[in-house]
Amino acid sequence: MTRSFFSVLAVLFFFSATASAQVEFGLKAGLGTEALQEERFDLSRTGREDLALALSDASYGFQFGAFLRVPLSDRFGVQTEVTLNTASNEFRFDDPNQNGTQIFRERYTGVQVPVLASWKLAFLSLNVGPVGHFKVESASDLMDSDGRERAFDSFNLGYAVGGAIDIGPLTFDLRYDGNFARYGEDFSIAGEDFRVDQAAKRWVGSVGYRF
Repeated sequence: MTRSFFSVLAVLFFFSATASAQVEFGLKAGLGTEALQEERFDLSRTGREDLALALSDASYGFQFGAFLRVPLSDRFGVQTEVTLNTASNEFRFDDPNQNGTQIFRERYTGVQVPVLASWKLAFLSLNVGPVGHFKVESASDLMDSDGRERAFDSFNLGYAVGGAIDIGPLTFDLRYDGNFARYGEDFSIAGEDFRVDQAAKRWVGSVGYRF
């Protein structure tokens, strides 16, 4: 998958070099963090309202990749990207029937391919569109009800909403990324089964350089 990621970057560079001078190619890098931090998950386990599972810490993940801008008019255009992303989370599990707190960690690396519609408003560009998430590798301390490690989908669809500002060859981007798919799995912790019913989402800030 990593080899395919760099192959797609090469394809983007080739098309930008052979297309109209108005088409812009660039490289970008940034940081992202889960927007679920400090939120509490809803548990569907009946009769055990005392159980608590919360996302206790969301570490910053990195993003690196390339983007291609295709203007369709003076104010409207399309921007597509291919970025490699990392993320890690910590879940805190509290059960008053047991002493102490259990910490469960998840780590994820994936490739994101957004296709964004872009509107220019003075110096600001507003971007919105679908995002394809492709899994490269993952690891999780959470187990399903059969004792298997939680498996991430190899592909899922999400969305992105944000804005960007261009200053010379630099572009500064801030966006909100969300998934249509929810966690929606049954997990087993301390002999109890429960369901996490919330979709992953995060904030991503990046800096790009346009060639």
